[in-house]
Amino acid sequence: MAAAPYVTAAEFAAHPTYLDLQTLRSGIMDPAAQTAELTNVLLMSSAWADDVCNQPLGAHRVDLSTQGRLDGDGNLIVFPSDRPVLSVAAVSYGSTLSRMAYVPTPAARVDKNQTIIIPVGGVVPRGRVWVDITYTAGWASTCLTSDATAGATTLTVADPTGILPGASYRLWEPGSEETVTVSPTWTPPAVTTAPAPVAVPLAAPTVHAHTGGAGWSGMPADMRLAVVNYTTAQLMRPDTAAEDSYPDTALSAGTRENDSRKDGSGLVREAERILANYARRM
Repeated sequence: MAAAPYVTAAEFAAHPTYLDLQTLRSGIMDPAAQTAELTNVLLMSSAWADDVCNQPLGAHRVDLSTQGRLDGDGNLIVFPSDRPVLSVAAVSYGSTLSRMAYVPTPAARVDKNQTIIIPVGGVVPRGRVWVDITYTAGWASTCLTSDATAGATTLTVADPTGILPGASYRLWEPGSEETVTVSPTWTPPAVTTAPAPVAVPLAAPTVHAHTGGAGWSGMPADMRLAVVNYTTAQLMRPDTAAEDSYPDTALSAGTRENDSRKDGSGLVREAERILANYARRM
C-alpha cells in the first residue's frame, strides 16, 4: 500500500463533489480529525486502484528474477512485470543461476511496448538467460515536506522515488496549481524501501508559494480522477438504512455496482473504465 494517498485531502475537498466532509467522524468537531478520516478513505481508494490495475500505481522499486533473452547483437531483452518502467538500477544475467554477469551501469532503453533493452557489449550468443533486474516502475506520487516561497528553485519531497531529471510534474495544491520541471542535471538518489525526504532542484523557479503537504504527482490526470470518483462513491451515504445501497453482506464495490438503487455505482464503473487503460495484463 502507498504511504500516502494518490490524491490529498485538500485536493479532494477542492474537487466539486458537493459532499459534506465535516461529518465523516460523528460527534467530533475537530476539523483535523475529519481531514484525517478523509485521508484514510483516500488511502483505501488508492489501494483499490492498485488492486484494479494489478500493480502499485505509485512509483516503486521492483526486484525481479525472470528469464530474458540475448538478441545476438549485444542486447539483453527483458519483459518487466510492473509498468511503466522509469529507470533501471542494476542487472545481472547468465545462462545458469550460478554464473551471472553483473552489468554495473545499465544504459537501459524502454521501447513503446515497455520492453527493457540493455546493451551488454560484445557479440553474445542468442538465447534465453536468467535475469535479476532492479528497476523503478509506476508514476511519481508524493508531497512536499515543507513550505516554499514563490520563486523557489528547490522543493523538498517526502519520497523522491520515480522523480527523473528533466521530467515535469504537477503540483496539485488548490489555488496554487502549477507544473514544475526537474533540473536535467539532478542525480536522483538510489531507490530505497524506506525513502527519506530529498530536495529536488528545479529547471525554473516556482510561480506560486506552496505549503508542506501539497501534492507532487506524475500521474495522469484521469488516473487521479478515478481515485476521486471511487472515494466519492464511498462517501455517498444514504439518509436511512432502508435506502442503504450496500446490502447487509459482502460490502464491496461489486455489490454497489449491481444494486439498482440510486447510489455511486456509476462513479465506480467510470473509475474502473479509466483504470483499465493502466492495468497490468496478467
